[in-house]
Order: sequence, then C-alpha cells, then structure tokens
Amino acid sequence: MGATWFKEPKYAWIILGLLWITGFIGALTRFIMAYFQVQISEDLGIGRGFISMAWSTNLLIAALCAPLGGWLVDRYGPKKVMLASAIMITLGTGTVVFGHYSIVFFIGYGVISGFAGLGSTATYMLLFEWFRHHRAKATALLASASSLGLAVSTPVFVSTSWLTWKDAFSFSLVLGIIVTLPVIGFGIRAHQPKVHLAVMEPEKGSLAAEEPERPQAVSPSLPRVAAPLPVFILVACALFTCGFNMGTVEMNVVAIHQLASVSPGMIALSMSVLGVMEITGSLLFGYLLDRINKFVMMAVLYGIRIIGFAFLFMHVGGSPLLFAIAFGITYLSAIPGGLLIVHEYTGGKGKQTGFLLLFHQGGGILGALIGGISFDYFHNYQALIGADLLLCTIIASGYFYRYTTRKRNLRLRPQQEASA
Repeated sequence: MGATWFKEPKYAWIILGLLWITGFIGALTRFIMAYFQVQISEDLGIGRGFISMAWSTNLLIAALCAPLGGWLVDRYGPKKVMLASAIMITLGTGTVVFGHYSIVFFIGYGVISGFAGLGSTATYMLLFEWFRHHRAKATALLASASSLGLAVSTPVFVSTSWLTWKDAFSFSLVLGIIVTLPVIGFGIRAHQPKVHLAVMEPEKGSLAAEEPERPQAVSPSLPRVAAPLPVFILVACALFTCGFNMGTVEMNVVAIHQLASVSPGMIALSMSVLGVMEITGSLLFGYLLDRINKFVMMAVLYGIRIIGFAFLFMHVGGSPLLFAIAFGITYLSAIPGGLLIVHEYTGGKGKQTGFLLLFHQGGGILGALIGGISFDYFHNYQALIGADLLLCTIIASGYFYRYTTRKRNLRLRPQQEASA
C-alpha cells in the first residue's frame, strides 16, 4: 500500500488536505447567505421570505439528491460524483454573479447550486475508504475547513464596507474554477485501497471501546434481553435534529439577536466566535470520538446544545457569546459522529449515508421555514428555540439510553450463556 503516516496511507492525508481546501472555498456561499441577507434583499428588491425560500429550495434539492448521490458513489466511485457536484455549484454561482434579477438569483442559488447535494455523500465515503484508524479525526479536520472559512470571511467583509455580496459570489466563482475543479479532477485518486470498512480498530490505549454489534444467533431457551434502539433510526432522528438546529442558526440567529436589541458589533463578534469554536469543537470531538464510546460522546454533544439553546432562549446579557461557544463547539461533529456510528455498527454504504443526509437536510429546511412562520405568528422566535431545546433533549436521552441498553445486554449475555 506504500508509505504510511500514523498508520494510514500517505495519500490518505494528501486527499484530506485537498478536500480541506475545497471545503474552505465552499464556506464562502454559506457566509454570504448568512451575513448579506439585508443587502441582497435591498439590491434585488425582494423580501427576506424570498431569500428564505431560495435557501430552503437549495436545501430541499440537496436533500433529495443525497440518496441519489449515495447510489452514484456506490456505482461510479466518489471522485466522479464530487466532480459533478463541483460543476453544479460553479454553474449556480456563475448564474448568480452574471444575473441581475431576483428570479435569476433564485435559479442560480436555489436550484442549480442545490444539485451540488449529489456530492454530500461522496466526501464521507471517500474518507471512510482511505482512513481506518483516524476516521473521526479526519472528518473533524475536514469539517474545520468550512468553519475557518467562516471565521476568516466574517472580519474581512465586516471591516471592509465596500465589499458586497456580489463580490463574495464572484470571488467564490473564481476560486471554484481555478482551484476546486482542478483539485478534484487531478488531485483525487479514483482507486482507493481495499480495507475492511465495517469495523474500525480502536487506537492502542483507547478508552473506548466496545466492539461494534454483530448479529448473533440466540437460543430460544435463553431469557430475552432488552432490544436496543435501532442504530439507523436513532441516528436518522439525530441528524434531523442537527439539521433543524442548523436551519435555526444559519438562517435566523442574526435576526434573533437583532430582535433582542443586540449591537451589530456583538453580533459580528459572536459570529466570529462561532466560527472559531466550530474549529475547536470539531478537533476536540474528532479526537474523543476515536477514543471514547461514540454513543456517550453524542449524548454529551446534544447535552451541550441544550445548554446553548437555553442561553439563547433566555436572552441574558451574554447570550450571543454563550450561545456561540456552546453551539459552536458541537456544530460540526453531529454529522460525522452519527455517520461513523452507522458505518461501524451496521456497515453502512453510500445509499444508506445518502438517506441519513436526507434526514439532516429535511431538518434544515424545516428549521429555516419554521423560523419565519414562528416570527410571523408570534412576533418572536421563542417557539422555534423551544422546539430546538425539545428535540435536543430527546436525542441526548436517546443516545444515552442506547449506550446503557447496550452495556446492560453485554453484561447479561455471559449469564445467559452460562445458564444455557
């Protein structure tokens, strides 16, 4: 297999670096839609509801493309699907840049860029194929790319008032053409090493690790033990909740702070802190997910989110920063953590990963839409934040219950076998 770095193929780390670069560039469009909502509305003469509809349409198309992308990955490999995805987002960004009307903006960002969802599964499957011992760390490092992009973009555009959303889209288009497309086309190797994907061996000295489940024949004479919550269903619900949280934050958090009379300077600071904490949290959880039981870590992650949304709900003086810290540290780890659990406990394939990402995108769509509906009906966002609190509480409890049930069954199994 050639040279290795930290027990992984040398080229695995090179691929991770290339994917990191493309992820950094991809963060620009996320920043534009989050920060320039008012300017886009004024320049194009459209309401914020129209922008929300474009955002939601983008998420909907990406969600519907995720299972299809997973099937394509299983059939044609990650590289071709990633290249098709990059072409679609480049075409969508170009449509926005060279168009001058609201309908063109909607088609470019809401429709064409949405088809980039074809590649949402490919990146994870590519990393799962190349990495065996450091999968969680690899996904965490990759996730940090978009967060660093957010942390860098925010102060640059905030401090330079003459830069507009058009400039940001144009910069994104140029980088997509001269960097992203060549990196994927010429840098990603189509042939991956054949490794056993279903079970990841924990590192030496690991604190984790119960062995992933395997179907076992149990004698009818043995007493029954509690049936654990199905892994796929639990993770699907968790990713839906994560998407709902992200839809709340990416589409509505600035408006929530503005409604609470938070100063523009504090809002900008909290957004930068959010980006920095995303990087910190992804690296921290990436390290811990490789060493500690993943169900425990996911329960902790959603528990921290409960604290963050509680601060946001109360609107105390330091709420923007406290929320940015608590939510930011968990922001990028829920998806990799959930997909790792499914991949290792059920031997998940591309199609399975695609359907899980569909649940996540569906949650994001509802989170963004319910925010606007909630404000129109209640004239505040408290109901939306309350829904986030409830969903996170259910998922944190579900992960912890799944962990304790599994441990109890493991303790009971030797007693059953002995009694037989």
